[in-house]
Amino acid sequence: MKPTTPAEPTQEPAVPATGPATRLSRQAVTAAAIGNFIEFYDAAVYTLLAPVFSQQFFPVGNKALALLYTYGIVVGVAFVVRPLATMVLSPYGDRHGRRQLLSLTLFIMGAGLLLIGLTPAYRTIGPLAPALLVLGRVIQNVSNSGEYQAATAFIVEHAPHDRRASVGAVQYMTAGAGLLAATLVSGTLTTALPKSLMADWGWRVPFVLGALLCLYGVRLRRAVPESPSFTRLRTANEVERRPLRTAVRQHRRSLLLVVVLQFSQVTYYTWQVFLPTYANLVAAFPLRMGLALNAVALAVFILLLPLVGALSDRVTGRRPLIIAEALGFAVLAYPMLAVLQHPTPGGYLLVAVAGNALLALGYGNMAALFCELFPTGVRSSGIGVPYQLATTLFGGSTPIIAAWTIAHHHTLALGAYILCLEAIAAVVYLLLLPETRGRTLD
Repeated sequence: MKPTTPAEPTQEPAVPATGPATRLSRQAVTAAAIGNFIEFYDAAVYTLLAPVFSQQFFPVGNKALALLYTYGIVVGVAFVVRPLATMVLSPYGDRHGRRQLLSLTLFIMGAGLLLIGLTPAYRTIGPLAPALLVLGRVIQNVSNSGEYQAATAFIVEHAPHDRRASVGAVQYMTAGAGLLAATLVSGTLTTALPKSLMADWGWRVPFVLGALLCLYGVRLRRAVPESPSFTRLRTANEVERRPLRTAVRQHRRSLLLVVVLQFSQVTYYTWQVFLPTYANLVAAFPLRMGLALNAVALAVFILLLPLVGALSDRVTGRRPLIIAEALGFAVLAYPMLAVLQHPTPGGYLLVAVAGNALLALGYGNMAALFCELFPTGVRSSGIGVPYQLATTLFGGSTPIIAAWTIAHHHTLALGAYILCLEAIAAVVYLLLLPETRGRTLD
């Protein structure tokens, strides 16, 4: 079999911009994106409600310490599970197709959500409680290690070549919607239920709801066909037998770029998941108010994504927007977090909205950029392995780094950390990131 060669910036002939023109293609995009919705919903629910349920599993008599243990599970499990699972599941998507991998990951995701939601507290089953919580996170990380790359490739491969960023933005719109849904559900339950009921069973409701949604998602995914790009590859009998090895040998710069692009996971998790907890821990800002204001900021993020995608497709391309996001956070992250040392509701909302607007600059065209960096034969592996490794290092570790530094009274250390990462990212983009708009996907 002829090995896949590196993607070149060749231009495709102009065709009418029709978007996902048929009902079938719209269903394919929806079926792929629902998994991202649930993944980010799950991650947000776990992080947002950890202050509520952490002492149910770790009754250590110290709120901050129990929270640190609960966040530590996310990081510890991810460091062990994600690198191993993604090296199996990502090549699976290149060899057997995106659709087959998507059905598998969503089924696994539902099992993890249900286990966490139904696990009894420490007072009922003792040490088995935190053990089952760890197992639930193991299952979730196995699912997450294959979900993003398969869904991203599936969505962008279904999109017209001149609307890839616009259509690919759906991936992050559903991520934002998942975070927004988690914020609204968590905030509603926190407001509606007394603290005792919330700690007893209220926190379980969002996890069980997520598991039920997974069943619906599996049904959607089984009803749609494989992506056109992978179908053409399979019909031509050109499917890569060892896609991960080919990606490492022939696409090293693209692999590095995916890692650096995932530096943004630190700002993503900080602004879209951890910000209410951050303000609560450093300044006793009411968690309920933080959740409500974060919902407003998430709505702004979701509304901006298709606009940024259209701008990327029609005017700027991918590179300028990615650079603008990195430079924006390098300059503004520290002063924005400084505002939260003594926050007012207006100040908190300004910080939350400004951070989400910066995030939209990058994520509005990120899915298209990832896919355009790799040819079809290695796309799932090329995106998946560096994406998952970097997400584990830079995204999953964010809550525990923030909680540890706050516990040791270094409340602005997170801002300094973000500044350094985003400054490095900006330099890498200026030196190595090509403009990929218009590249062929095959």
